Amino acid sequence: MRNNIAGGLVIFMVVLTCLLMLDDISNEKDQVVIKETADIEQIENQKDLAIVENEE
Repeated sequence: MRNNIAGGLVIFMVVLTCLLMLDDISNEKDQVVIKETADIEQIENQKDLAIVENEE
């Protein structure tokens, strides 16, 4: 009796894993990746002043 329960659980986990993998494969990859960059510039040779521009 215990062998049947253990075997059933193994089969259930394998089927569940396969279904999750198929779901991940079938989803479209329309995810937008946002890359943030920062530019730092010196203005008029002043070392203590910087402009930071973020691009999205």
